Amino acid sequence: MPGGPLGEGGIAFELAKKWWVLALRGVLLIIMGLLAFVNPLIWVTFVGVYMLIDGVSMLFSGFGPQPMGQSRWPLIIIGILGIIAGLIVLINPVLGGITLTVVIAAWAVVTGILEIIAAIRLREEIDNEWWLILTGILAIIFGVLVFTGGINGIIAGALAISWVFGIFAILAGIFSLALAFRVRDFGTRIGAVR
Repeated sequence: MPGGPLGEGGIAFELAKKWWVLALRGVLLIIMGLLAFVNPLIWVTFVGVYMLIDGVSMLFSGFGPQPMGQSRWPLIIIGILGIIAGLIVLINPVLGGITLTVVIAAWAVVTGILEIIAAIRLREEIDNEWWLILTGILAIIFGVLVFTGGINGIIAGALAISWVFGIFAILAGIFSLALAFRVRDFGTRIGAVR
């Protein structure tokens, strides 16, 4: 089925040929999610492995055939960054976990402040802006507790982050697996997967 969006070179056709990348991501995300609850240090190490594998698969996709009119450079750049981040975490998982927690805590404080400012500015235009203010306050409290709690604050922050990430990763992994098999079935119908 040459040409067209469903033919060879089209986005749907090329995505269907790479359905296994979505499946691999799904399995890895589910494993990472489960590890986040069992052992956060192993979770951080596995995050490094995931970043590395994801980076390699992105590079593989980037250097492979691309849909017409689509640049390979975003995939190659994401792949290289994933490999670098994965290697950094694998070389020192404790430092990787601490860095990840501190970065997320700083992001939470900044985001919280911006949400409160936005809620105050939107006060005349929307009702119940206090939900946005409350969200901002909670984000600031989380960030401040991580920063002021010393090593205990960082450990507690890392556990909270790993549990939230664990839930997210399990759900995202299930969705990625479901999408992978739908894409594979679709690819079989259009001749991209044999």
